[in-house]
Amino acid sequence: MTSTVIAGRRLRLRLLERGDADLIRQFYGRLSSETIYRRFLSAITLPNEALVGRLVDIDHHDRDALIALDEQGIAGVARYGAAPSGTSHEVAVVVADDWQGRGLGSLLLRRLAHIARLRGIASFHATMLGDNRRAQALVLGLSPRTSMHFEAGYLEADIPLRLTG
Repeated sequence: MTSTVIAGRRLRLRLLERGDADLIRQFYGRLSSETIYRRFLSAITLPNEALVGRLVDIDHHDRDALIALDEQGIAGVARYGAAPSGTSHEVAVVVADDWQGRGLGSLLLRRLAHIARLRGIASFHATMLGDNRRAQALVLGLSPRTSMHFEAGYLEADIPLRLTG
């Protein structure tokens, strides 16, 4: 576990564990409906038990997540999971509304990308709403070689994690 300070507030960063289901439930209860919609690309209420189970189904290789904890619980999560194609790993980031725009999403994504690189993962893939400018800036900030295209009404981003050498 490491700690950092953003906007004068202390955060602890650590990998998500299977036993963090209660923290995940509390976190999603803390999010606005718009933030949940932008994360899941659909309107959902609080995550049901099946979804919570999938969110904490971590193996620390093909599926992993990094969380930031503040005094209220989880403030942000960046996660990846092996895509069905096997050629990339899906990545998603969600940050509590009161932390948005402060650099927490960027910090979590950079640290998660570093972990993924160490595990031999070559690229991330992200799907986002076309009007989600913050998500677009987030993935473009991770790699200048990120490519984006529209598909089926969503913006798809392919994010290489390997440095050119």
